[in-house]
Amino acid sequence: MIRKLLTALPLAVAFAMPVAAEDFPDRSLRIVHGFGAGGNADTVSRIIAEEMSKSLGQPVVVESRPGAGGTVASGYVSKEDPDGYTMQLMVGGHAVAAALYNSLPYESVDGFTFISTLGQFPFMVAARSGEYASMEALIEAAKASPGSIKIGHSGVGSTQHLTGELLALRTGAEFLHIPYKGGAAASTALMGGEVDVVIDTGTVIRPQADAGVYDILAITSGQRWPDAPDLPTVAETVAPDFDVVSWTGIGMPAGVPTEISDKVRGAVHAALATPAVSDKIASLGAKPSPSTGEEMTNLIAGQIAVWTDVIATAGIDKR
Repeated sequence: MIRKLLTALPLAVAFAMPVAAEDFPDRSLRIVHGFGAGGNADTVSRIIAEEMSKSLGQPVVVESRPGAGGTVASGYVSKEDPDGYTMQLMVGGHAVAAALYNSLPYESVDGFTFISTLGQFPFMVAARSGEYASMEALIEAAKASPGSIKIGHSGVGSTQHLTGELLALRTGAEFLHIPYKGGAAASTALMGGEVDVVIDTGTVIRPQADAGVYDILAITSGQRWPDAPDLPTVAETVAPDFDVVSWTGIGMPAGVPTEISDKVRGAVHAALATPAVSDKIASLGAKPSPSTGEEMTNLIAGQIAVWTDVIATAGIDKR
C-alpha cells in the first residue's frame, strides 16, 4: 500500500504544479477588453490575437467585458490567476480612470504586469469646413467670447474631454464642453451645428475631413504625426509643449512570472513586426509601438499624474 502511495505521489504533484515556463502555453489564452464588440478595442484585440496564436502555438480568444469605461474589465483581469493565460487589451482610459475615480477595485499600476504597448495615436481638433482658418483663429475666437464655442466629445471624463480641458488650461481659452455617447455621436453633432469643434481620433475625424466636411485644425501629439505630416500640432500653434497621445497595450494580472511575461511580450512584438498586423493598426490611425513592460508602466504612471492635475485644476467632479 505504501509503495502504491509513493508511486502515485510524483504523478499527483505533477498535476498540482503549474506549467513550467518552458511548456507555456499548453492551452488557449484570452485577451479581455472592456468595450463593446466591433469597436476599436475589439478590433485591435482580434488583430493581435490572431497573429499571437501563431507564435504561441495555442488559440488566443477575445472576450468582451464592457462597462464603466473599461474599469469592469480591469477589475476582472486584476483578480485572475497570474499564470499568463489572461491578458487585457488596455487603452488610454486606464490612466484617465485612475485620475477620475475616487476608488477603483484594483491598483491601476501595481495591480498589473504590463507587457507592451501596441499602438499610439493622437487626437485631432476639427471644425466644420471654413469655420476657422487655423488653430490660432479658434483660440482667438474662444478668448474673445468666453464659453461661446462648444466642444463636443465622447463623454465626461473621457480622454477626449480631458484633452479639451487641457487645451483650455494651456491657452487661457474658455470652452463649453458638450458630452455625447461616443465619438460618432459627437461627430454627428458637429455636422449638424450643435457644436463648433470636436476632439477625437483619426478614425472618427478623417473620413469627414477627407470628404471636405471638416477642417482639421491641429493634432495633439507633440510632434507632427507620420501619417499626417501636413497637419500642424497644437504645440507649434497655440500651446508650446502640448503633447497628448493615447495608446493601446497589453497587460496581465500582477505577479506573472518573468519567464512567462517575456514569452508573451515576444509574441506581441513578433505580431507587431508583421506587415499584416502593423498595416491594420496603422489603418485605425495608430502608430504600431512595441515597448518594454517598464516603458508601458512609466507611460501609464506619467499620464495618471497629468490627468490628475487636469481634473483638479479644471474642477471636474471625481466619481
